[in-house]
Amino acid sequence: MHKKRQEMPKTWPVEKKEFTYMAVPSHSANKSISILFVLRNVLKIAKNKKEAKFITNNKKVKVNNKIRTEVNFPLQVFDVLTLDDKKNYRVQIINKKFSLIEISGKDAQTKIVKISGKKIIGGNKTQMNLEDGQNIITKEKFSVGDSVVLNTKENKIEEILPLKDGAKIEVVGGKHAGEKGKLLKIEKIGRNTIYFVKLNNVEAGLPFKTILVIN
Repeated sequence: MHKKRQEMPKTWPVEKKEFTYMAVPSHSANKSISILFVLRNVLKIAKNKKEAKFITNNKKVKVNNKIRTEVNFPLQVFDVLTLDDKKNYRVQIINKKFSLIEISGKDAQTKIVKISGKKIIGGNKTQMNLEDGQNIITKEKFSVGDSVVLNTKENKIEEILPLKDGAKIEVVGGKHAGEKGKLLKIEKIGRNTIYFVKLNNVEAGLPFKTILVIN
């Protein structure tokens, strides 16, 4: 599936006039980029979709330590892309654009992901629903909006990062995307909950969907 260049999200790291159509991720299209887009347009190790498929079909691509063969599989913020078990890249937002930052093999073992839901299932256990689609059964205490540090190699939770005053925040959407700051306060205004974050010398009131606790 493809989008016309006029429909391309502003976070995609390519000029809109450069291509007529762009490869769209299989899901989460507004907050991710596809493996195909990364291999062809960002890292430029594939000239076209056929070459990208050759790379993925030969199991040369991992996302968060899992082999992915679908070229339209989405990469979201803080996901880790591993190529041929040699190079590792963290997906980040820099200057409001998705970017790939090369990281060490040790750093590639973990990722931060937002907790989007929870469900009590009994036996002192809770189902943790994550923004990337994963569900984890755990005895850990957490709240929706917290972040979790996952060890994707060992498939375990390393740490819960609470969404609370003083938490270090990264903005993952909107005009402040890619900026980091400190959560000052949380206020209920009408039907909306606003998260006030200090970004450099600016205080911004942000919606829940645009913030991610990173420390």
